[in-house]
Amino acid sequence: MATEQEKINNRVRMWALGFMGMTMGIWEIIEESSVSLSPQIGAQILKMAEKQLGLEIAGEKPEDVLVELGRIFVDEYGFAGEASVEGSDKTIRVTLKNAVGTPEFAQVLEHGVEKLFSHPFLCAGLAALARMGCKARGNVVVDSANHSYLVTFELL
Repeated sequence: MATEQEKINNRVRMWALGFMGMTMGIWEIIEESSVSLSPQIGAQILKMAEKQLGLEIAGEKPEDVLVELGRIFVDEYGFAGEASVEGSDKTIRVTLKNAVGTPEFAQVLEHGVEKLFSHPFLCAGLAALARMGCKARGNVVVDSANHSYLVTFELL
């Protein structure tokens, strides 16, 4: 019989497999249109971050909101060990280092999913930017060898 910690680990793995399967299945059915789901997925993450963690979006600059989201993903969710944000004229890049899930997202890409529309940080970032009235296009690059993500938001 599994220990309580093993049960927790197995439960997390089960949810991850379900998440991966849904991502791959959605991409197989609607391909590029899958990216339209990202803000809806992100809206749920934002709701939780605002209600439970005090995230505030109104009146903030896009780069500042992504800095705060990075902090939340590191300090509150344990999704990464470090988040850094760099902005230029129309592009904001967020690097998540020592991140969880990189092998799983790499498998999703290997399965043929071309855009990681379900990546939690991408989704939360796109939802936050949309709420601020900023149209954006997002992309995620996975570096599974270094357990990191580069999430790019191109402001339109």
